[in-house]
Amino acid sequence: MALGMNTTPTRPIRSPVRRLARGSIIINTAIALSLIVITLVGAELGYQFYLKRELQKTADLAALAGAQKLGQPGGTSACDSAELAARANAVKNFAGIVLTEAICGHWDPTKVTPVSTDCFAGTDDHFSPLAPPENAFRVRIKPPSSTLLPFFAGNRTICVQAVAAQRQPLASLTIRSTLLTVDPTQVSLLNAVFGGLLGGSLSLDIAGWRGLVNTNIKLLSFLDQLGIDLGIGAGKYDQVLETDVSVGVLIQAMINALQKSGATATAAIQALGLIQTAAEISPTVVKLGDLLGVQTGSDAAGLNLDLQLFQLLQGVVQVANGKNALVASVPLTVPGALSVTANIQVIEPPQISAVGDPRLAKLDPTGPNQIYVRTAQIRTLISVELPALNGVTSLLNAVTTLVSPVTTLLNNLLSFKLDLLSDVLGCVIACTKDVTDVDILPAPIRLDINLDAGGGESRVNNFSCPADAKTLSVQTSTAAAQLRIGKMGTSMADAKSKVFASNAPPAVAPVPVIDIGLLKCTRLLLGLIPVECDEAHRKAFYGGGLGLKADVPVAKSGASQTFVNPPDLADLEQETPFLPVTSLNIINSLTSTLDGLNMLSVITPTGSPNGGLQNVLTALTNTLGTVIGVLQDVVGGVLAPLLDPLVNTLIRDVLGANLAQTEVGGRLTCDGSAELVY
Repeated sequence: MALGMNTTPTRPIRSPVRRLARGSIIINTAIALSLIVITLVGAELGYQFYLKRELQKTADLAALAGAQKLGQPGGTSACDSAELAARANAVKNFAGIVLTEAICGHWDPTKVTPVSTDCFAGTDDHFSPLAPPENAFRVRIKPPSSTLLPFFAGNRTICVQAVAAQRQPLASLTIRSTLLTVDPTQVSLLNAVFGGLLGGSLSLDIAGWRGLVNTNIKLLSFLDQLGIDLGIGAGKYDQVLETDVSVGVLIQAMINALQKSGATATAAIQALGLIQTAAEISPTVVKLGDLLGVQTGSDAAGLNLDLQLFQLLQGVVQVANGKNALVASVPLTVPGALSVTANIQVIEPPQISAVGDPRLAKLDPTGPNQIYVRTAQIRTLISVELPALNGVTSLLNAVTTLVSPVTTLLNNLLSFKLDLLSDVLGCVIACTKDVTDVDILPAPIRLDINLDAGGGESRVNNFSCPADAKTLSVQTSTAAAQLRIGKMGTSMADAKSKVFASNAPPAVAPVPVIDIGLLKCTRLLLGLIPVECDEAHRKAFYGGGLGLKADVPVAKSGASQTFVNPPDLADLEQETPFLPVTSLNIINSLTSTLDGLNMLSVITPTGSPNGGLQNVLTALTNTLGTVIGVLQDVVGGVLAPLLDPLVNTLIRDVLGANLAQTEVGGRLTCDGSAELVY
């Protein structure tokens, strides 16, 4: 049997190794291509980031170069120089670059940013182009699209910008009284004044007041503490200064700041606690910005000052009184007066410290960017009941010889039909006659004395910053004062109400000192019945009289002062230099003016329609010359002891309103460099 063969074809068997090899090549190729793509994309992105970084660096350096060329704010030539410097700096750092924008303007972090277009829309750089005062420079760059791999689609526009602002020079002024110590005689006065202005009562001892005078507080620490206490936070000084705060909260912030600083000021802290209690009886809300003048956006370094605690507290109390309109009543000891009470009110609060850019202050020393300090403007009123002055012998002798010539004068000039009492006594049977009756100092004798002690002020008007020879110039105006003497109300209470009703000058009427009146007197039966005069129907000032009235000004004057090489604001190792303000002492000026002033004015007769004729007034004054001289001496002797405690003790020492006892301190930081702010 023969074997047969199977002729059916068979499939070749493929090796699995070859199949795996081909698959791995495809995968590797895909991975390689992916890596290449990723590398290319990464290179493109890296190039774009590199380009943006270089452009940003160029913009930053160009903006700084431009800002450093800015001179005095408001100078167009400085803007031109700044633009040239910025463009030159940009080309130096990035060859061939063209700046899209290079412009000066004003940068203020509190201002809303003007709307921008294109890729700069939505930029919040707080920069206003070409807005005065020019204190910053802005550079914007939007180069043509530049790519490493142009075949990649997509938006590759790069927009960069930088804003550089000049570091502002800073100047500060501080005004303070020269009360360096407290003696025992001032304690009760200080308690009465501070308590009265706050609407409460105080009983601090001498140690407490001396602690306040001898303790300093760092203004920056105080403002930070106040911001924390108010829930605003530290460092937000503009917001803190513009926030309504009660006096009690302000005093508590002082206490907290002193305690945190580690100051050993136990007496001062205890005194502040007592004053805080008094302030809470009649709570008053104030703005600290009314006391501390700080230009908007000023560097915080400008607030790093030391203030005398008494000075800061005094200012807070006076600002509070300017708001609450309370009148403090302070008893004064005056020889020769039955009772004297001084009433006090702050009609313009003080501003004890100010910080700002002296460049802006120089442009407009009285404008919104002024660096300005002032003392308070104080209104005081004394209503004093005087002792019986008609007991003066010389005055009685003068009045005895006065009646006859006055009667003759009035009959001749005004056609009166007046008689002397001796004419009545000469009647045989019966007669009734109009008799001249001269009343000297008709009771009650009350003098109202009003003194408005104007606030002295000082403001920056110039500065210079050459190397090692910087100066700060200020214009200081000395205090003006106005003394008014007379009758300002029908009673003490009425005078007080009218004088403090507004800040306007009060109306003053003469206080009658000589009343030439008319009496009807009758004599019957050869004097068997005594002469009777109708006192109930006496006509006062029928023949005129004399009244006491004075309006004595002390003129305001100005003086320039210069601080040479004042310390930087941040250099607390150096004490603030203070310059004394040279001015006339208010009391000396008032006293000398009163000595030469005839305060006795003629009251015109009511018994004649021509009572205002000048010849009547002149003749009456001449006839009463002897009495006028005597009264002038007597009244002057009464006013002299009144002015001393009113001005020298109350106004000067306690209220710090006498600019003759005031000093102005200054600091200056010169810095023309620039910094990036965006």
